[in-house]
This record gives sequence, C-alpha cells and structure tokens, in this order.
Amino acid sequence: MRRTKILVTVGPATDSTDGMVKLLRSGADAFRLNFSHGSDEEHRALLERMHAAARIARREPAIVADVQGPKLRIGDLSGHGTNLSAGQKWTLDHDPRPGDDRRVGIEVPALERAAEPGDPVLLGDGSVELRVERAGTDAIETRVVNGGFVSAHAGLFLPRARLRTSVFAEKDRHDAAIALEGGVDFLALSFVRSGADLTEARRWLDRAPGGGGVGLIAKIERAEALASIGGIVQATDGIMVARGDLGIEVPLERLALEQKRLIREANTAGRFVIVATQMLLSMTRSPRPTRAEATDVANAVLDGADAVMLSEESAVGKFPFDAVRWLDRISVATEGAYDPRPVRDRLSGDSSVAPGATHERSVAAAAVHLAEGVRARAIVTPTHSGRTAQLVAGLRPACPVLALSGVPGTRRRLSLVRGVQSRETPLHANLEQLRREAVRLTVEGGFRGRGPIVLTAGYPVEGRPTNLVTLVDVSETGAGRRGSADPPA
Repeated sequence: MRRTKILVTVGPATDSTDGMVKLLRSGADAFRLNFSHGSDEEHRALLERMHAAARIARREPAIVADVQGPKLRIGDLSGHGTNLSAGQKWTLDHDPRPGDDRRVGIEVPALERAAEPGDPVLLGDGSVELRVERAGTDAIETRVVNGGFVSAHAGLFLPRARLRTSVFAEKDRHDAAIALEGGVDFLALSFVRSGADLTEARRWLDRAPGGGGVGLIAKIERAEALASIGGIVQATDGIMVARGDLGIEVPLERLALEQKRLIREANTAGRFVIVATQMLLSMTRSPRPTRAEATDVANAVLDGADAVMLSEESAVGKFPFDAVRWLDRISVATEGAYDPRPVRDRLSGDSSVAPGATHERSVAAAAVHLAEGVRARAIVTPTHSGRTAQLVAGLRPACPVLALSGVPGTRRRLSLVRGVQSRETPLHANLEQLRREAVRLTVEGGFRGRGPIVLTAGYPVEGRPTNLVTLVDVSETGAGRRGSADPPA
C-alpha cells in the first residue's frame, strides 16, 4: 500500500476523460491544471472532465490549479524558435512583431531598467545564456555566451535583478476565479517570495465565491524564497519544490541540498511537500526511466516528500500511464527504508509551536507511539478540516492513516498528504458507533496486519477537539468477524 502520493499534470496526452480515468487507475492521486497554457474555455472544459473522470473511477483526487505568476517570457519567434550561436548579438525590445536571430520582443514593461551591463540573462531551462552589453530606454542589447535553440515564449531570467512584480496579479486572479468555478481544491502560487505573497492570495480567496475551503500551495522557484522559507511554510498549506526555475535561480550544484532543506522545513512545520520537475523526464519518449531518475524519485521519498509530480511526462509524453506506474513502483520499493526518527526529533524539539497546537501534536504523537507499540494495522482519525489526520501523518507512522470525514473537500485535500487514505463517513453520535465504523472501513479497505486499530476521537461526542486515543480490536464487532486470515491487500 503506497504512502507517497502522485500528482500528475494533465495535458494533450491525457486530457480526455478516458485518459484521466486511466491516470487514476494507474495510481495517480491528484490532478494539476497548468494555467500557463490554454484558453478560459479549454480550462473550464478540462475541469469538468476531471470531475467526470473522478466519478467514473470512483476516486476523490485533489485538483490543483497552477497559476502562472510573474514569469518573464520572450515574445513570439518566426518558425516558433531560432538557433543562437556563441558570440552573436541579440536584442530584447518591446516590438510585438515575431522575432528572429537578431531580435525578439519581451512581454514585461520596464524590464530594461532592471538590467545592467555585465548581467547574465538565461533563457528556457537556463542552457542558453546571454550577457547584457547595453540597457537602453527601450531595449536590451546582449551577446550570446552559450548558444542553442530558443523557442517562442521561452522563460527569461535575470538572476541579478529584483523585479517588484506582483505574485498574484490580474491574470492570476482571473484564472483563479475560473478555477474556483470549476471546483478546484488547491491554488498553486508561482514565484512566491515571502509569506506576505501568500497572505495576499489567502485574503483574495477568502473573499471570492467558493474560495474559503481552497488550500494554498507555495511554489518555491526563487532564491528570494529560500531566505524567507520559515514565513512561507507558516502561511501556506503545502509547498512545491519546483526544481525547473529554482535550478536556474540557485547554483545547480546546490539544488539537491536546497531540496532536502525545503523538505525538512515543510515536515517540521506540518505542511505537505511536493517534489516536482523532471522526475522521469526521459519517459516523455521512453517507456522506462533512467537509473538516475529512479534514484532521484527514491531520494525524494527517503527525504520525506509527501508527493512526487509529473509534468511533461504526463502532459505531453508518449508514456504517461507507464510514468505513473513507475512512480508507484519506485515509491513502494523505497518507503520501507524511510527513517521517521529525524522528523520526529525535530517536531519534539520545535519551540515555536503555539500552546493549542502543542496539545494537538501531543495527541497525534500518543496515537503514533501507541500504534507502533501494538503494531496496529491502521490509525483511524475522524476529521472535519483534515488537520488531525495531517498531524498524525506528519509523524510518519509505520501504519497507514485512515481519515474519516463527511466533508468531500477535506477528503480530496488529504490526497496530497503522505500515508493518508480518506473515507466518507457520517457524523457519529457516540464513541461505540465510531468504533464499529472504524473497524468496518479498515476491514473493507484491505489494511494489512493482525494488530488492532488505534482510534483518535473527540470525547464524549464527535465535534469536540481530538482528545482521546484508544485501541479497537477488530474482532470486537461483527464487521471484523471474517476469520483469522488477513484481509486482501
């Protein structure tokens, strides 16, 4: 039973209802819709098909709307791209006409005021490098340092510039409104710099129709964000280690170290963390990953990531379903070697936790300690907001966490939290009723093991804060009387 979750980007290779059903049946737990591409009508239609696929597959995947943010891009190019050679000159200007091997338009006003002679300019994935020779009032003249093919609308990076653009600007709010209409569960905010960016987005969501229950994901893509990561994780529901643009902003030799640090920060703060970009990039054209890619995925699992994400692999690749199945195989094979002690030690020594949160964390820790002492087959926790389940899962127990909730949005959002499975359940009038329901769902869910269930609850009635941890023997109720054999996996 896999603990690490799989987030898949939906694109031309998988955007039919049948394609998305097949993604879910291959092992996907959540869908990502990239608002950097496509029209409003295409986005609305795709969101409808995502919900239809979930109903057909009888699954409750989270839907993540990823808005573009203030990414700088060049304009159009004749023939959709051009080859640049080292030593040649290339001008960036504001002319809207398609560019060529001499010039190209840039889509951000006043960019030339942020550039100075000698500054590097990186294009696309950073492999093409220019050097600023002159920054005029209406254009930047550059010389190519490292050449290569540049596609139309490629990303443009000025590592030394500090542009004061809004992280959640007009286009992002427009796209977010469409996403809310379409029933998304998370809004992924691009190029976050500090916790203030997330606070701004949260205020907008809380005022927008349907936005109150939508979670925020902070995409860590800027060097600025690394310096403010403490405030960012406190202001968000989860973070994404977006290694594409982050790998351009920070020295490439430090990227793995920054990834590990970001995962530790999220784990310690009790926030979920997604590792993204080029996890299985070769599978856009090959049915098998490379050995390096398999190792990369395994290391993300061992570092404590909640989820791993596919981008091009599932959006435009030739083998999207095989890519999902490979993430599943690698994660399952690796999870048994994960050591939860470092994250537990950091959590127990975290002095920044508020008193109320300390109480909740203590109950979660008691549940995990008891579960491992009795070799429980599952920890069952009723939850309205998902917080209790996330606190328990954040301690990385050896057994799965089964979250019981009558709130569909809560169940979907938990599909990005490592080790948590969610089931629909009504409110329970008393503890005995809850015990019977916990046994039934654990047995029907095929949770392995012969041990008891550890149950957390609000006592004396549901709705109170979680204040009780108790053991439930599966043989206590009729739901568990199927004989002594383990239930099927």
